[in-house]
Amino acid sequence: WLRDRKRFLQIKDKKVKYYVNKDQCRCKVFLNGTLKIERVMKEDSGKYTVTVYEQDGKLKAEEDIMFIVQGEKNHLRCACPFSSFSEPVPQPILTAECRNKTISVKCEAKQ
Repeated sequence: WLRDRKRFLQIKDKKVKYYVNKDQCRCKVFLNGTLKIERVMKEDSGKYTVTVYEQDGKLKAEEDIMFIVQGEKNHLRCACPFSSFSEPVPQPILTAECRNKTISVKCEAKQ
């Protein structure tokens, strides 16, 4: 995962590597590649990029996601528009769920 074209975190061989302060980012990535951001704040807004590779290192898919957090006083809401994948992966599924100021973004590919 990249945020605003800077390495954010990655998962490789079931190991997660953070390129940011883990406590400050309030985020984690699950083994299936899902990114979770807890206690979403305006500062979390930005362009997120997920890149997926085959086990042999070949690029499988890449997708940019513009994530916008809007807030007024004590109320936060998020808007998560997604564009469709370019075709290296058949039937990719990109979903996001905002709940209690936390967003989960999930990218799945059947195979």
